[in-house]
Amino acid sequence: MEPRRLRFPLLLVVVVLACGSCGAQDAPNATVPARFACMVPTPCDTYVVYRTQSPGFLTLGVISDLFGVSRAMIVSANNLTTKDGVLLPDQPLLVPVKCGCTGNSSFANITYPIQSGDTYYALALTAFENLTSYGLVQELNPDAPANKLEIHQEVTLPLFCRCPTPAERADGVLKHITYLWRPVDDMDGVSKLMNASTQAIADANNVTTDFTSTAAIPMLIPVSQRPQLPPLQYSASTRDSGAGKRSPAGVTIAVSVAVTFVAFAALCMAVFAYRRYRRRDKATVHLGNRFAANPRLCWNHKDFHSSSSIARMINKGGDKLLTSVSQFIDKPIIFGTEEIMEATMNLDERCRLGTSYYRAKLDGEVFAVKPAKGDVSAEMRMTQMVNHASLIKLAGISMGADGEYTFLVYEFAEKGSLDKWLYQRPPSSLSMPSPSSPVDTLLWNQRLGIAFDVANGLLYMHEHTQPSMVHGDVRARNILLTADFRAKISNFSVATPATLDAAATSSDVFAFGLLILELLSGRRAMEARVGAEIGMLWRDIRAVLEAGDKRDAKLRKWMDPILGGVYHLDAALSLAGMARACTEEDASRRPKMADVVFSLSMLVQPLPVGDAFEKLWQTSSDENIGIVNEVAAR
Repeated sequence: MEPRRLRFPLLLVVVVLACGSCGAQDAPNATVPARFACMVPTPCDTYVVYRTQSPGFLTLGVISDLFGVSRAMIVSANNLTTKDGVLLPDQPLLVPVKCGCTGNSSFANITYPIQSGDTYYALALTAFENLTSYGLVQELNPDAPANKLEIHQEVTLPLFCRCPTPAERADGVLKHITYLWRPVDDMDGVSKLMNASTQAIADANNVTTDFTSTAAIPMLIPVSQRPQLPPLQYSASTRDSGAGKRSPAGVTIAVSVAVTFVAFAALCMAVFAYRRYRRRDKATVHLGNRFAANPRLCWNHKDFHSSSSIARMINKGGDKLLTSVSQFIDKPIIFGTEEIMEATMNLDERCRLGTSYYRAKLDGEVFAVKPAKGDVSAEMRMTQMVNHASLIKLAGISMGADGEYTFLVYEFAEKGSLDKWLYQRPPSSLSMPSPSSPVDTLLWNQRLGIAFDVANGLLYMHEHTQPSMVHGDVRARNILLTADFRAKISNFSVATPATLDAAATSSDVFAFGLLILELLSGRRAMEARVGAEIGMLWRDIRAVLEAGDKRDAKLRKWMDPILGGVYHLDAALSLAGMARACTEEDASRRPKMADVVFSLSMLVQPLPVGDAFEKLWQTSSDENIGIVNEVAAR
């Protein structure tokens, strides 16, 4: 599949989406992967691997309540010395579960009381980290429709698991542990972590020993003994406080002292920063001959002069802190203006990344620096509110002269912006394609992964932030690509909280549909054509999909020629249908990003799972037309 993103083997949770908010809702028809079939009728004790996650799932108390097991059982399973303390995020933890047969499948059925704000989708995807699927949850809870959940109502959450067969036990398999295969996982790494052979893992999941995946998927790890996972790391406050409990009064005093100390320290830092800026030379930044040998600069060159008007404006006045961003001073790192100017060669064109960013090496690490004029508090507030792998992260700030300019320092995306790969490609790439030639364009699987990343980022903004957020400027130039072509949404300058109107996020959905069309065609959503005609991809795709018997041929001709036909036509049809639904003129008929993410999660999987979903957004039959219409109507 794709180089990295969400690597999934056979998640095989095939859920046919149906109308969720208008009228009655039929339970999805969920298919369970063959590896989780009921092969042993007798229940067994086993484990699932759960990763601590922030916020909310960093203590044994919360995790034990989630799974309905005691903290003592988790302590015993992981050889811990205490039940207390706050754990650091992203640490694997063995959670004991009872696995048994439900129908023809094997599940560890967890009884969970619905809390305020819970949805089946959020529970499956976030709280239980894809150890189940929301389609299965709906199917196993016919008396608890997804659109009528009540607080404290108990529902059953089926976690994927399986007991070893007699033949497997004879071969030394003690347990099958359910492990969520992540985008960064490979066979060797999981084998070492779980103390299981790569061949045994491959055999249990019907994959090869070099297996990778592009989506997070539950897998079986056959073990002959309980694995010894890495020692858990606790937060600094936990380490300092020790394992014992404190009295409420002691906690209150400690918190008061800590808050006072932090406030005093922040005040001292602010005063120090202000004095530091005031002491600096108020003329230009003098780099002199240090430039040639300084490894911090974005480009090694002996002669340097600034032709940037922005640089001249920044250098002509004194530095001072911007009061509009002072509330964020304790969150990102504060860089000096001199550091930024030195690292970007006074914002030299040779350091430019796209239209808005500059490459800079600060403290040995490469960042993308964005000069911003005026009040940037809104953008900073937005970047501080969100924390998701598909959203670019703010690493630091620097205040320019006289408060006119602020430098926003973001994490660096090595491959630049998506627009450069789609419609600003080097001429050498236009005569392709040849599988043996150097890759200077996007392959089909990479395009699928990019779409999935962007959809996940938008879903997070729409449904998992408080308040819900609308990005407002989803376009190729604002999608940045990392070294392994994972996509990150950037530029939150026009992001706003969603209004009470349920259709507030539909503008992002429309823009995402346009992005899909650009990924498919390699062209801009709007482009000048022969004469005075303005081409619009969302209109073109309707003509393609409504071409009857000529649809397939028209789509092949419409697709990006640089792909050279190296893609699955059914998947391309599904994406085209998805884009058409997203770009409906009637905003109320556009799908939610949750629907889009779910469909894409199926498409990025290896065959044969993706086959079941490649037709989800197609309209080649009355049945599929009904599915698309129901989804679009939500």
